[in-house]
Amino acid sequence: MGSDRIHPLDSLRGIAALGVTMFWHYGHFGPLRPFDGIAADWLYRYGLMLVDFFFVLSGFVISHAYLRKLAEREVSPSQFFIARFSRLYPLHILTLLIVAALQFYRSSNGLGPFVYGANDLHHFLLNVAFLQQGIVSTEYSFNGPSWSLTVEELSYLMFFVSLYFFAGRHRLAFLVLLVLGVVINLAAWDTHVFNLNISRGLVGFFTGCMAYQLHRLVAARDRSKLLGMVAAPVVIVLIAYFSTAGYPRSGGLSLLVNSLLIFPAIVLTVLNVPILARLFSLRPIAYLGEISYSIYMIHFPVQLMLATMDQVYLLGFLRGSLQFFFLYLTLTMVLSAASYHLFEKRAQAAIRNAWSLRANA
Repeated sequence: MGSDRIHPLDSLRGIAALGVTMFWHYGHFGPLRPFDGIAADWLYRYGLMLVDFFFVLSGFVISHAYLRKLAEREVSPSQFFIARFSRLYPLHILTLLIVAALQFYRSSNGLGPFVYGANDLHHFLLNVAFLQQGIVSTEYSFNGPSWSLTVEELSYLMFFVSLYFFAGRHRLAFLVLLVLGVVINLAAWDTHVFNLNISRGLVGFFTGCMAYQLHRLVAARDRSKLLGMVAAPVVIVLIAYFSTAGYPRSGGLSLLVNSLLIFPAIVLTVLNVPILARLFSLRPIAYLGEISYSIYMIHFPVQLMLATMDQVYLLGFLRGSLQFFFLYLTLTMVLSAASYHLFEKRAQAAIRNAWSLRANA
């Protein structure tokens, strides 16, 4: 782990992004689904839980990149937050503007909003302020999947506070935040700040932070293979149960089971079973992780564009067909790769360079 990238986790993030965007959110197109009734059934029914996998992975990766540096003051508050802001904000604003334009175009053609209806000025400004869901508002608006960015940013803030002000007790701070998330979930609170989506972020992110510290502790004692041998059966048993009877029986508890047990066990298994670590480090799979944020943010604008073209120009798309599925997949992947290389990386570098010049002026 000499660099900030952990390639096996890139692969997991990319696979999760495809699970959310190509299967769970395929429901945005309607009830007809191209792979219904076969292996993709779990993804269609429970794929929303892969967003919680993102939170676990994010906590693990952010801990890898910043835990020691923040605790030892090697990274300043401005450096930390500008790094996070420059990674998330440019594409968020771009997709917000695209979705706003497409929803306006639908309205001008006599069509109602596609999927998310809270597309007024108030919610637009909340999106601009990164407060679109969970803190100020509990409605989904514009590029609806971006709700997780608000939760992610809140988790970054709590992570920073835990390390910068409670460096010697950051594990306790992480545990308190994790328990707070569990309490919100079990109590079913539904208010601003204390609601299910905030709970999902806190539980997933800080479980990832704790999993990272377990991983590093075991690695320091040269027991990585042993950890892999322990985690792998846990993954197999839990997935076998919760992929069949477990999810329907567990109800809302399945979110907690995923974030607290299944997802961290998958991460620890992939990292500590050598053959899996090599497999998930293969470049084609790891590349999906590099563009996973692009896939996640761009898939809804692609859906909106296809649905709008279909309705306005009467194209007659068969949304449950394989042909339409691969059209949607291809457009999403091509635009995501183009966005990552031609827009996001350049915008990220420009923001960081501008901030660096201002800080050194």
